[in-house]
Amino acid sequence: MLSLVSETAVSLTLLILNLLAPLEVPVDKGRAYAAGESHQADIYRPSGPGPHPVVVFLYGGGWRSGSKEEVAYVGAAFARRGFVTVIPEYRHVPAASLPDILNDNAAAVAWTLAHAAEFAGDPHRVVIVGHSSGAWAAAMLGLDAAWLERAGTSPEALAGIVGLSGPYAVAALTDPQDRQVFAGSDQALQPINHAAGPHPAMLLLTGAADRDVKPSGTVALAEKLQRSAGTQQVRIYPGLGHGDMVEALSVPFSLHASVAKDICRFVDAARAGH
Repeated sequence: MLSLVSETAVSLTLLILNLLAPLEVPVDKGRAYAAGESHQADIYRPSGPGPHPVVVFLYGGGWRSGSKEEVAYVGAAFARRGFVTVIPEYRHVPAASLPDILNDNAAAVAWTLAHAAEFAGDPHRVVIVGHSSGAWAAAMLGLDAAWLERAGTSPEALAGIVGLSGPYAVAALTDPQDRQVFAGSDQALQPINHAAGPHPAMLLLTGAADRDVKPSGTVALAEKLQRSAGTQQVRIYPGLGHGDMVEALSVPFSLHASVAKDICRFVDAARAGH
């Protein structure tokens, strides 16, 4: 019963935070980054003239669900900390394939790089931050250059990649439905299989109590990246579960963990080509 009460309280808090988000910071909603209704993004702006660092936030949902509206609180939280934040919508399984999802996110990132200056962002300080399946997409875009190159840019244009509770290998997934998404898929769709080459600076974060995506997957990717050309950091937070990692990006949850501070420190220092 206590757990149910706690989950309800968290859900209500997130609902309130999402409703307050457009009242806290300026938001440009529904900006098209490509043709089609599914290809729109919301842009959360910080105060001041800029140019500001830019975060492209890719939400999670097991590849099958989620929306930019459900993580409005993340956009507001990053904007309050001085980052322009772009949250794109993208297609989901089963209506779309895993390559479709990567193409959507790559198009959103390419659009952000091209248009960052229009909303007081610095195109040389664009960092992709993803949670769960969004972290999978962020890692794929940073490690497998083909996706961004197809969209007209490259991983070299990025200042960095941040993955929260990312499933970088199918072996890290515990939910049978999540694993089913990858049934029969190409091994090239697992980020861990692209860890040998150069890549943008990466920050890999996960919770020790994550029961949905095993932390060992984050550790395995970090170990492989250490043998490649590029900078990477990894941190495991005691007591945090899968959802806790993204919730910790905003108050009041950020008061109990340093996830938001660690990401902000990384974004503040990140520069493309460094």
